[in-house]
Amino acid sequence: MPVYFLRAKHISRGKGARVTRAAAYRAGERIRDERTREVYDFSQRRDVAYKEVVLPADLAGRADMAWTQDRSTLWNAAEYSGLRWNSRLAREWLVLLPPELTPAERTVLVRNFASELAGKYRCAVDLCVHEPRPGADSRNHHAHLLMTTRTVTPEGLGARTALELSGRERHQAGLGPTRDEFLLLRERWADLTNEALRQAGLAARVDHRSFERRGIDREATPTIPEKVFYAERKAGPSAAGDAIRARHRERMAARLQSDDELARVVERQKRELKDRAIEDFKRRDAEPRRIRWNALTREERNAHRREYYKARRIIEKQDPVREAQRREAARLRERARFERNPELVREERRRWRQANAEKVNRDQREYRRAKAEERRLARTFPSAEQSARNWQAYRSSHGEGPSAEASARQWAARRRDNAAEPSPPAPPQEHDRTVEGRGAADLNSRSTPGRDFEP
Repeated sequence: MPVYFLRAKHISRGKGARVTRAAAYRAGERIRDERTREVYDFSQRRDVAYKEVVLPADLAGRADMAWTQDRSTLWNAAEYSGLRWNSRLAREWLVLLPPELTPAERTVLVRNFASELAGKYRCAVDLCVHEPRPGADSRNHHAHLLMTTRTVTPEGLGARTALELSGRERHQAGLGPTRDEFLLLRERWADLTNEALRQAGLAARVDHRSFERRGIDREATPTIPEKVFYAERKAGPSAAGDAIRARHRERMAARLQSDDELARVVERQKRELKDRAIEDFKRRDAEPRRIRWNALTREERNAHRREYYKARRIIEKQDPVREAQRREAARLRERARFERNPELVREERRRWRQANAEKVNRDQREYRRAKAEERRLARTFPSAEQSARNWQAYRSSHGEGPSAEASARQWAARRRDNAAEPSPPAPPQEHDRTVEGRGAADLNSRSTPGRDFEP
């Protein structure tokens, strides 16, 4: 039995999303984000049955539109087109495909929908059809349609599409509310699906309308959010999921009593959810503004990492055992890396020293200055009373030791033993050689070469 499902959502930088990562994941490709210099590699995926970048009919196949067929170029352009920290970079349509159709029929169905979207909004639609993964529901044939929020032109991305305009902008352009446009798209997907089922000779049909609009007195199955669903699949029931299911059971019980009771329960649940949302908003508004990690640039991320590492080092130094374990683990990792490819490690170290020569010299000077200060502070001599106590403690632990006569006899015996041993031959002396162009002062003076460091 085919099931109707269509959902739209934004790929927004304000929510920490990267459209380059979203495109790489859905297409099973490797894409480098030129803005953050991060590489997203999902080329190991094997469940991508079909993928294509669909353009408006009058632009498809043109040589000056070839840049849109490279996903890395297309979605990096989308990343650079959004200048704000919370820019909407793409819109995704997730649709469920009827498992009763063949793979070719499912591809034609979703491609027709993508072509209509591209032609209506003058945008590029990155279409990817996914098959069910091993161990998942075998009916889970679905497709992701990643649509640019800006029109595509031979020169690049242009203005925002009509679907992304605000209410005031749509009113000025003579367009209706966005809600009406969404309802039309939902209806259009249902019509295309039913047409595909009819052409395949199947009697099953789908309907985009709700139970209430269709006159069915039944409570709809509750929708569990993605994060809650995957969290429960990994760790079991959650408080958020239990609350959703509890509200659903309450509505089902009220429906069995009367319509008035159902309306009262629904109104109370809406009011409670609204009050909770207002409290959450006030709590978040009182907290300091925090930009999501994925919305930061590479330099901002490195600055956060340096602060985090610095704080962690301070905590680890308070535990000498943990600090020693960390240093030993780092040493073993570096040793294993060096043994795998010594030449590469040496070359990397050489390049790093050349690129950071000023920092290395500065750190060395600070290290020597600190060590010299430690040695200066360590040159503290004990007082006479402390020296006497130290000597008494030494004698009590080591005994009185030999007398003066016994020490003299031991020294004489050691000299006799050393004299009896044959001495090694002296190394041959090099003859003085006259060096052309060197003065007498250079020949007579032998200075030891050294390296001068700044104090």
